[in-house]
Amino acid sequence: MLIDIIIPVYNPGHYLDEAIRSCINQTYGNYKITVVDDCSSEDITPILSRYKSISYIRNNKNMGPAFSRNVGIKSSNGELISFLDSDDIWDKNKLLYSVNEFKKDKKIGMTCGNYQIIANSRVLKPFYKRSISIDYTMLMKNNYVASGSTTVKRSVIDDIGLFNENFWIAEDYDLWVRISEKYPIKYIHKILYYYRIVSGGGSLTQRGDIQKSHVANMLEIKRESALRVRKANIKGEKG
Repeated sequence: MLIDIIIPVYNPGHYLDEAIRSCINQTYGNYKITVVDDCSSEDITPILSRYKSISYIRNNKNMGPAFSRNVGIKSSNGELISFLDSDDIWDKNKLLYSVNEFKKDKKIGMTCGNYQIIANSRVLKPFYKRSISIDYTMLMKNNYVASGSTTVKRSVIDDIGLFNENFWIAEDYDLWVRISEKYPIKYIHKILYYYRIVSGGGSLTQRGDIQKSHVANMLEIKRESALRVRKANIKGEKG
C-alpha cells in the first residue's frame, strides 16, 4: 500500500526538519512526501534541499490548511493518505501500525490513535489513558481524533469529498465527521505521533483571529452533519 504523506507548511521554522525526519525514519517504507507551502514568509527550500524525492508545492497566496491539504491530495495518487503538521513528529511505527489495521479489516475508512503533547521541551503523558472507540455518535460530542495520527483511504476521500476550504480551523474535524457518517474509524491505542505546542510560533491555527472561529465552526459542522444524516435516513425509509 502506497501512502501519500501530506505536510502543509506555514512559517514552520526549524521544526519542519524534525517533521520530515520522522517520516523518513518510518519502519514502513512505501510512502511519498508532499510539502505544500501556504505562501510562508520564510524560505523553507534550504530544509527541503537536504532530502531527496520530496514533492514541493507553493501556494501563490495564503489559503489556509484545508486548501493546502487538498492541493497535496490532488497532486498525489497513493491508496492511503496521512497528514502531518510541520511542527509535529511521528512515532517511527505510525505508518506500520496504520497499514496493519487496514489489512486486517477492509471496511475501515480511517485509522487514528493515541499521542503525546510536547510543551516547553517536555513530553507529557499519553493523551488517552485507555483504548476508546470512535464512531459518529462519539464525534458528534467532541473531536476525539488527532489529525497527525490519521491515515485515510483515498477511495473514502473520493466518496465523501475533500477538506472544506471554508473552514480555516476545525477543517479536520469536519472531515472526520463526514467519514464517520459512512465508514468505520479504527482507533489504535499506541502512540502514533507527538503534538508540539509552540509558544509564540507562526502556526496559522494558533493565531488569535483564527482560534476565535473554532467553537463556531464546530457547531456549524455538527448542524450540517445532523441534517445530512437526517436526510439520508428519510431517503432510506422511503426506499
